[in-house]
Amino acid sequence: MKKTLGIIGGLGPMASAQFMELLTAMTAADTDQAHIEAILWSRPSTPDRTAFLLGRSQEDPFPAMRETGLRLESLGAQVLAIPCMTAHSFYDRLRAAFSAELLNPITGCAELLRSRGMTKVGIMATDGTLEVGLFQHALSDAGITPVTPDEANQHEVMRMIYDQVKSGRAVDLEAFHAVAHSMRVKGAECIILGCTELSVIKQTLEIGAGFLDAMEVLAAMAVTACGYETKRRELVS
Repeated sequence: MKKTLGIIGGLGPMASAQFMELLTAMTAADTDQAHIEAILWSRPSTPDRTAFLLGRSQEDPFPAMRETGLRLESLGAQVLAIPCMTAHSFYDRLRAAFSAELLNPITGCAELLRSRGMTKVGIMATDGTLEVGLFQHALSDAGITPVTPDEANQHEVMRMIYDQVKSGRAVDLEAFHAVAHSMRVKGAECIILGCTELSVIKQTLEIGAGFLDAMEVLAAMAVTACGYETKRRELVS
């Protein structure tokens, strides 16, 4: 049975737009009518997840995300996806609030990497995602050693996310690859792009091999969970 996807979006807006493109590209369909049914509520007014998690803001994003998900359910969504990795810090609370299935790309990435025999994996993500250990815990549970950037390189990651992608400015690819290299020299066999703004970089620029885009994983999970067939696509580059 085919299901309707609800997208808790706008976190940020460009990532949500990119996610819609990925859904279309990943669905095995040869007519308009064969594509996945999806409802997107792009709600950029949702408070910043990282700022709240790090105690820099008292604005809790959970109520807005819960309201968005419940509204999508009322419109017929049976599966929910959030194209924002940091938002999954609230996963357990959100899952308890919804009757629809809420997808978890964090564990999805870990399971995929375990199936590929990876033993050590780097993580590029927001300060908030790293602070709560979303990917670290999931990788460790899958028997994979997580590697995170040092302070200077993590500063560069945040600069790319907030000062470049979210601000609509050109991305410093030299800095991007320098961060990735800093983890590869520590033994990382693959680098997770664990923020949807970093996914935008992969989808719009040529970054080469050795990356797993968490938003691509989420899109593939969404297509399958809604009962559609995915196009064959190598997620681990």
